[in-house]
Amino acid sequence: MTERGGRVGADRAGVEGKIDDAHYPAYTMGRAAEIVGATQPFLRSLEESGLVRPERSAGGHRRYSRSQLRLAARARELVDQGMPVWGACRIIVLEDRLADLGVDPPDHES
Repeated sequence: MTERGGRVGADRAGVEGKIDDAHYPAYTMGRAAEIVGATQPFLRSLEESGLVRPERSAGGHRRYSRSQLRLAARARELVDQGMPVWGACRIIVLEDRLADLGVDPPDHES
């Protein structure tokens, strides 16, 4: 195998790893807001509340991962039901703690 062929294989493995990594910060703020169905200020409020901490690109732009988008989508569901942002963030943190303990949280669909 040539050096170039080996490098292409290594590059491909790196790309596939990023695609499969739920924590890889692949989404810009605009795209993240579109996926979640929320506004950019809403995403910033989740950052201010400490629920998500997007990474920053070299230019200082926020980058969100799929796992952060899942949290943001759950927060949006709760806010849409009338919960304040801070309350939604607290509920999500507690749900995650229960999951870490192996306890299934009550069904949150009503």
